Amino acid sequence: MDITHEPDAHRYVLSEGGEFLGEVEYQVQGSTLLLVRAEVPLEKRGQGLGIPLTKGTLEAIRAEGTYTVSPICPYIAKYMMKNPEFDDLKA
Repeated sequence: MDITHEPDAHRYVLSEGGEFLGEVEYQVQGSTLLLVRAEVPLEKRGQGLGIPLTKGTLEAIRAEGTYTVSPICPYIAKYMMKNPEFDDLKA
């Protein structure tokens, strides 16, 4: 599975073999990304894709080294609470 940043669309996309598996949408506020929505298509839900989508997005943001994050999406906020290894990204 791959995470791709699409800055023009303000999103990170999870895909595998060209198949769309989910996205995290964000808004830019200064040097912070407001992570507003994580979504997996209805037909793909229940397959455990939320974790690689969220983890991959946070790892990509860290690797880019430009932004901190503020998790607005409840799923991402909960994931970050349970995974303190991403505390360094918090705004």
